[in-house]
Amino acid sequence: MKHLHKTILGLLLMVLACGLRSVAAEHPVPLAKDADCASCHEDKTKGKAVHSAIAMGCTTCHDVKTQGDTTTVTLTAPKEELCFTCHEKSKEESLHGPYDKGQCVTCHDPHTSDYPKQLRASGNALCMECHAVRAKLDATVSLFGSQTIDKDSFEQIDKVVPNANAKAGHPFAKHPIADITDPLNGGKISCLSCHQPHSSPADKLIVVAKTHNGDVCAACHELYEAKVEEENQKKYGAIEEKNRKDVLDRQKKVTNQQPATPPNKGSN
Repeated sequence: MKHLHKTILGLLLMVLACGLRSVAAEHPVPLAKDADCASCHEDKTKGKAVHSAIAMGCTTCHDVKTQGDTTTVTLTAPKEELCFTCHEKSKEESLHGPYDKGQCVTCHDPHTSDYPKQLRASGNALCMECHAVRAKLDATVSLFGSQTIDKDSFEQIDKVVPNANAKAGHPFAKHPIADITDPLNGGKISCLSCHQPHSSPADKLIVVAKTHNGDVCAACHELYEAKVEEENQKKYGAIEEKNRKDVLDRQKKVTNQQPATPPNKGSN
């Protein structure tokens, strides 16, 4: 009878879940009201980048209810709205698709990660998980080994490079996207050198520069070209100065060897 009761309760929860935006799940064992989640889920509380909400307690994001010998766990808000209860959603005109839809956990682990800001990958690898072409696709596409997306949705995402290992190719064939210094921000150039990850007032999530009327391309290229000129001056400056002096000396010698211009007979 007890087993039948739990089975019926489980079926009811499944039916309710279909009509709810925040799905409840039955916890494997009943929990006391003051249960310490970390005693079993310690892995969710440790790492290089731990969500600050962990220190506030699991019930910040999870609603835990125990009735009899059954404990259910659900989110404190619909999953597409949960992150925005603490992180105010941007009102900028251009929003990243997953961010706009509240699909934050596509790119961020909600608990802990080995990468900054609880990202699921580092650098360009994060963006290229969706924005690089893949040779073969199954009906369900795996993202970061823990997230999934259907094939049609994945194919609708703009692809910017031929494959995830590309070092150049966007927005032009020879434009670098890795391995060189970022003229504006230092470090290595990456997708974030030109694009904002969540929102931007500019189309395509383009970064708005602090100079050049916001034109990030002009600002970056001016610094890059100035740096190239400076490096060339260090490498070849002495040679160029010698060559310039040699040219001037030759011109002076030619001028000195030319005969004097005869006086104009018609002049007084």
